[in-house]
Amino acid sequence: MCTEHGFFNRRRLLQGLGRTAAVAAFAPAVLSARVAEAHIQTTYERLVPGRPEGVGLCSERIEDVFARIQRRVTDGLFPGAVALVARRGRIVGHRAFGSRVRGADEPMTLDTLFDLLSITKVLATATSAVILVEDGVLRMNDRVADFIPEFAANGKQAIKVRDMLRYTAGLPLDSQFLDDPDAERVWQRMAEAPLEYVPGTQVLYSDLTYRLLGRVIEVASGMDLDAFAKARIWGPLGMSDTTFNPPAALISRTAATGYSELRGRVLRGEVQDEQDHALGGIAGCDGVFSTARDIAVFCQMILNGGRYGGVRVLSRQAAAAMVSNQTPEVRESETDVSPIANLLLTPKGYGWELATHRFSSGGSRLSSGSCGKAGGTGCFLWIDRRRELIGVILTNHGVPTPFDEIGWNRMLDAVGNTEFFDGIVNAVIDD
Repeated sequence: MCTEHGFFNRRRLLQGLGRTAAVAAFAPAVLSARVAEAHIQTTYERLVPGRPEGVGLCSERIEDVFARIQRRVTDGLFPGAVALVARRGRIVGHRAFGSRVRGADEPMTLDTLFDLLSITKVLATATSAVILVEDGVLRMNDRVADFIPEFAANGKQAIKVRDMLRYTAGLPLDSQFLDDPDAERVWQRMAEAPLEYVPGTQVLYSDLTYRLLGRVIEVASGMDLDAFAKARIWGPLGMSDTTFNPPAALISRTAATGYSELRGRVLRGEVQDEQDHALGGIAGCDGVFSTARDIAVFCQMILNGGRYGGVRVLSRQAAAAMVSNQTPEVRESETDVSPIANLLLTPKGYGWELATHRFSSGGSRLSSGSCGKAGGTGCFLWIDRRRELIGVILTNHGVPTPFDEIGWNRMLDAVGNTEFFDGIVNAVIDD
């Protein structure tokens, strides 16, 4: 899965080319930079503890936000959670609630790892792809079929990396082949999937798209996605608790999600998505485990324009592009009609969800230009770039059952993510 392929090796072809030339080629193709960078303000080198009032937040309102999470845990809506609020480089609230395992006397702690499911798309996949573009190893206009030959089937030969990044590739929401034990054959069947719609004509949020984009990254880089993300993102940022497939030493710090009928056990340290587990737990759409603090570091890197702790992970232009609207042809007014439609159909960045006016998982009070990501286990992050505000809420609610519109709405109601994000924006006192 992660070896160099004889049919295509851009990494070797471009070896020795300067990074500057690659960035110059990247920038014009992906940016409305002046608009996007207007939201990226002061750089705060590292996140440190602080008082809410020191960064223009009301302590009492932050405490009310945390009290509401505790009530949800007490009411049995989910076993536990960790929440974090940061502004202008200061962590002003970081709390743990409930337990790591439903029904167990195992208190949640601040350093608990959670199964993030689709937050993987930004923490690993989209960022890795953009790094490879900046390296000159990938280009936004490269054809996916140049890396995955089977992908050319069913009229998909012209689909580009950029189409995959912004969820406009024409692929269906997902394809599951749990009846097939041969992983390589499953990858081939996924690559050969027929189109759901004409590429470039709409947004359709897609696990299949990002699962295959992860495969492109592995072929282009010669590394598996976990190794690449650790080498180029999580390691440089000091995100030592972020990983696919947590090792045995981290399992005791990992929150359990739910019971898997297919696997016959409660899942702890295993990705909850059955297809991604069957493929080994490393996929472009799901599989990353992390802590609230590590996620906040990643968010601060985005706020800082690609830099954190003296280390640059992305150029300022690339960081701005990732969280800017890359699908201007899609109208919010026609797609932001329900919570599930918001996730699936509204304008997107590169991997990122963008704040909308009605049904955003980040609530209704975020500034225009805010960005975030939802994870199907009940995990959410949002960045209000204008206010320099970060919110992270991680729960072990687990994947909703059934995983359909009704189940999704029930999970959102239980977790109270919009209440959380509306609450922390309401705590801002210096707007």
